[in-house]
Amino acid sequence: MRRLSSDSAVLTDEYAIRIGRWSQYAGTDGLPFQAMWCVVPPGGASAQDCHPEGELAVVVGGQAAFAVEDGVPQPAPVGTAVLLDPEERHVIHNLSETEPLTLLSIYWLPQAHGTADEVTPDGR
Repeated sequence: MRRLSSDSAVLTDEYAIRIGRWSQYAGTDGLPFQAMWCVVPPGGASAQDCHPEGELAVVVGGQAAFAVEDGVPQPAPVGTAVLLDPEERHVIHNLSETEPLTLLSIYWLPQAHGTADEVTPDGR
C-alpha cells in the first residue's frame, strides 16, 4: 500500500491554481490514468480549462463550485465527484474566503469504442 497525500505533494503554479501531478510519486507510471492534486486558494478560481481527456474531480477538502460551459457555478461539497467529458470547458471556484479548496483530479484519454453497428465475434 502507498499513501499519496496532498499535504506532502510538491505543488506548482498552473491554471491559476496549485497543481501536484502524481508523476512525482514513484511507481505511479503504470497506472491506467493520470492524476493530480489541485489546490485553489481562498476566494480563487482556476483558469478556464478544456482538454481532450475525460476527468473525474473529487472534492477532498474545502468548498467547491464547478462552472461548466460558461454556466452558473454549481456547489460541490466535500465528497462530491464531478465527471467532466472530454472538451467540456470548466472552471473550479473556491467558495471559501479563508480556506483552500483541495481536489483530486483523475484523468484519461478516451478509448476508441466500436459503433453500435459492429458485431462482436460471439454475435452480440
